[in-house]
Amino acid sequence: MSEAQVKKPGFPIGLTVAVGISFAILCGLGSWQVQRLHWKESLLARLDKLKAAPAVPLAPVLAAAARGEDVSWTRVETDCAPAPARTDLPLVYGVRDGDIVWRAQVVCGLGGGAANGAILADLGVVDALTGQPTGGQRAFVPPEHIVGVLADVAHMGGDERRHLIETALGERPSTYVLMAEATAPKVDGITPAPLPAEISNRHLEYALTWFGLAVTLLFIYAAMLWRRLRP
Repeated sequence: MSEAQVKKPGFPIGLTVAVGISFAILCGLGSWQVQRLHWKESLLARLDKLKAAPAVPLAPVLAAAARGEDVSWTRVETDCAPAPARTDLPLVYGVRDGDIVWRAQVVCGLGGGAANGAILADLGVVDALTGQPTGGQRAFVPPEHIVGVLADVAHMGGDERRHLIETALGERPSTYVLMAEATAPKVDGITPAPLPAEISNRHLEYALTWFGLAVTLLFIYAAMLWRRLRP
């Protein structure tokens, strides 16, 4: 068979479609990491301001949250009225300084004038259970007064705390958790730990990785295409 009769390979349509889809996915992942970077920078800035922010009454802040405002990481204070709810709540799993910890939860009643009837309050880490693989369920008496910060339940335990809110708070539950900094009276055996011990911010690194993979994919595809279609 002569050289003129040798059929040259055609344009790789399937490969091109696969590369296009992969490139779009990689760019999408990179863009998502850029969005996460902006969110994390905003969060870290809010936490930095929180260090010097005075505590404000909880009720108006929850009213603002009911209007759709984001009140995450606002330092608040409130009295806890008796709440008609269960007191033996499951402990919430967490990790702090590399150790397993179990966090005590109580229902803090807010009275009839509040936008919500009650709020889930996280009193802190149960000292005796640090490092233990299981926590169980314990009853704690809500303190008379709590000073702490509000955290969106989606960022603090997610489904676990959301289930607690749905089962323990009754009607009009708040979607925020009151992370206690200080209580009156002090709860024995509990160490308040309202803020994450460490918040990493490597999203720029992750974004550059995804975009770098996308560019590398294009170079590999271009090289394969050139070898396939060159004279």
